[in-house]
Amino acid sequence: MIKELIKIVKTLRRRCPWDRKQTLSSTRPLLLNEVYELDDALRRRDKRAIIEELGDYLFMGFFLAAIMEEKNKVKLQDILNGVIKKLKDRHPHIYGNVKVKDEFDVLRNWEKIKNKDAGRSLLSGIPVALPALQQAQLIQERCRRVGFDWEDASAVLLKVEEELKELKAELDEQRLKKWGAGEKIKEELGDLLFALVNLCRHLNVDAEGALKDANLKFRNRFQRVEQELKKMGKTFTEATLAEMEAVWQQVKNKK
Repeated sequence: MIKELIKIVKTLRRRCPWDRKQTLSSTRPLLLNEVYELDDALRRRDKRAIIEELGDYLFMGFFLAAIMEEKNKVKLQDILNGVIKKLKDRHPHIYGNVKVKDEFDVLRNWEKIKNKDAGRSLLSGIPVALPALQQAQLIQERCRRVGFDWEDASAVLLKVEEELKELKAELDEQRLKKWGAGEKIKEELGDLLFALVNLCRHLNVDAEGALKDANLKFRNRFQRVEQELKKMGKTFTEATLAEMEAVWQQVKNKK
């Protein structure tokens, strides 16, 4: 089946005007789109959607490999050899004589092996293009692997409260000024968000997924508020804030 998929990819690159036109640069947003669609299917645990989106994701991998072979003379076999060697090198407890107790030992060994490269930072390789919440959680996870972490969620919660106090203090300070406090408030908000992501991580919650769920919940409720206002013969521009709040609470309290 893999051979047939590779054959289809090469056929499309030769015969389809659209596929033939694609480059590494033009394919990037397409790949990101497929990743997000797969992520959405995984979050919804939709088996049929996962099968479809995973297929699209695999296709994009082989499609990029085909472009690399055409434009950069990098063969698919070279790519496969590279990932096979890396996986074996980074799993010495499977393909070597290293002993591990649990998954934490595996991660610690993984970091030791990666950090053998001279000048490499622990945080090297974290894509700057990642969504900010995912990036923050990955940064914190990397630090945890070497022991640079809070002891438990309660300690992180204290940090969240500390950051909130600092934000409140800066907001109070801004009220006494007419200029100059904007960047500081932005900084404090960033620190608070970073601390909240840390709390999510300690509670084994995916911060990005949690916010997406919150977004979806708000959208659903907001749309129901729109529907209820229409039944009242009003739009948002015509309804008062008190009316909107009353409908919001009505929608919120419905099971």
